Amino acid sequence: MGDKVLVVDDELLIRNVLAEHLTGQGYEVIQALSGEEAIELASSTQPHVILMDIGMPGLNGIEACRRLKAEEKTRHIPVIMMTGFLYEKEAAVEAGADDFINKPPDFAELAFRLKSIRHVRHLTDELDRTVAYVDELQKNRSESS
Repeated sequence: MGDKVLVVDDELLIRNVLAEHLTGQGYEVIQALSGEEAIELASSTQPHVILMDIGMPGLNGIEACRRLKAEEKTRHIPVIMMTGFLYEKEAAVEAGADDFINKPPDFAELAFRLKSIRHVRHLTDELDRTVAYVDELQKNRSESS
């Protein structure tokens, strides 16, 4: 199975359309209908990326993103905010959003954004492995001196 995507939207139709499309693209899709549920599922399932609507009743997407980015267990998960309103993007950036797509989403744009996030994750993983290797080399060098 492919990367896990948590789709968060209070509108069932939007969640189902995104889930169907993403599943067809090889992603494993988890769905949440609220900010509260998103936080719980992100912590328990550790998705590779979260697609989150901004305008939801109760805990909206901006506050849910802020809480996700404040927690050690979920801060590393990229959050792509979905919105139809430009004025919401500034608040989402301040909350820690990693990217945006317009709602309703353009599937070609969504595919591009998801591939970009996957590429960045792979580069970050490779950098982490390289740093660990260099640290080990330096440690061995210090011990042999």
